[in-house]
Amino acid sequence: MRMRFAALGVLIFAVACSRPPVTDDLRIEFSNTDDVVVVTADTTFEMKPANDVMKHRVDVARAAAIANTDPWAARFSALRPSADSTFMRRDRGVLERVTRSVTIPPDDLQLVFADANITVKTMRGDGWREVSFYPGSSTRASREQLRDFNAELNEWSNAVARYFRAVRELYSYLGRQPHRAKWVFAAILSERGADGAEPLVLEEEQPLVDAVQNAMAEIGDHMDANEGRAATFGEQADLIFNPFPARITVRVPGTVLASDGFSKKEKDLIIEPIDLFQMLQSLEGKWISPDPLAALLRDEGVTASDIAFAERTSTMLVTGADVANEIRSQLERPKSYVVRWRE
Repeated sequence: MRMRFAALGVLIFAVACSRPPVTDDLRIEFSNTDDVVVVTADTTFEMKPANDVMKHRVDVARAAAIANTDPWAARFSALRPSADSTFMRRDRGVLERVTRSVTIPPDDLQLVFADANITVKTMRGDGWREVSFYPGSSTRASREQLRDFNAELNEWSNAVARYFRAVRELYSYLGRQPHRAKWVFAAILSERGADGAEPLVLEEEQPLVDAVQNAMAEIGDHMDANEGRAATFGEQADLIFNPFPARITVRVPGTVLASDGFSKKEKDLIIEPIDLFQMLQSLEGKWISPDPLAALLRDEGVTASDIAFAERTSTMLVTGADVANEIRSQLERPKSYVVRWRE
């Protein structure tokens, strides 16, 4: 049981460490009084990379920022801003974040995305203004990255399909023995009793529990950040399916009249980068319900009892191709991002 608990711990650790070691955020802020846009790019470097692969990437990106040869320095150098600034934040002498900001006319927004397959349009009407982003196919990934991603996605999807099949077998058993659900799920989640005792699993249940836990651990292996695969795999998905070079936040000064494509957080309109590992959570309920692995990934303190007393359903057959096709469909981006506001 201790080995299985460790395997689940690796899975949670891998998901937590799957964030890219270098992140970019771009803010686009329209002015209410002047016909200008303030564009700010923040590049943040992971101060404690999880492994040598991530550390190398951070070191290279940090050196480029210090030398003023990073991508945002190159993009902003093509502009003629009315104002600009660069701020470097250091922690104990080590560069943690670079913030570059330029003030430009709205019509120059297209130049910010000159190296991306994105069309930017600004419009003005009677009492309103509008900005639109029309992303084309992403050109950010190399052929090698595309090949590696496809191979990894197929392996990972097959592992997820095996997990779904293992859960289906378990749920079939629990359909005949529903009173055993709490004990079985406690074993899967490595949940001990109040006295510290391990859950009692019957002999015929142990292979079912092992199959689910092994399938979960296999998915964790494919997300193992110790080899840098988790971050690489997730970033490849973003490079392949997302033409935007950063997380985009658009801020407008007036009341929003209409918007399309953006996610919203308070007054911000956001174009999020792709988070591949949210895809597994988004599949929750599509083929099996409840989903123990999705519950673990959510990290909401779910208990064995919570899962045991939920209504259980499972699809007859799920293949790796089914999983991969569903993930690809969810990775597709909106065809446009448009916001119109009152001037």
